[in-house]
Amino acid sequence: MRRAVRVGKVTLVSRGTRANLLAVAAAVCGIVSIVNRPFLFAPLGLIFLLVGAKATSDRRFTGTAAVVLTLGAFAGTAVAAAFTKPLY
Repeated sequence: MRRAVRVGKVTLVSRGTRANLLAVAAAVCGIVSIVNRPFLFAPLGLIFLLVGAKATSDRRFTGTAAVVLTLGAFAGTAVAAAFTKPLY
């Protein structure tokens, strides 16, 4: 794993760190999509996940985020379709 490169007084963030943050953001969107607007947050999380997966070859965070996002999207869609008053 590469370390952050220091250029002058500014420390650049590595691609792996950015990819991990995007994967975590995708997982958070998956959790939020269970209770709040699944058709908004699930596609947004998918965009985060695709950009994060493209930036790194490490599947430790992106694989887990993909599972959380998928389950959250399915659960949110099921709740929205099954009940007359969804959670949001």
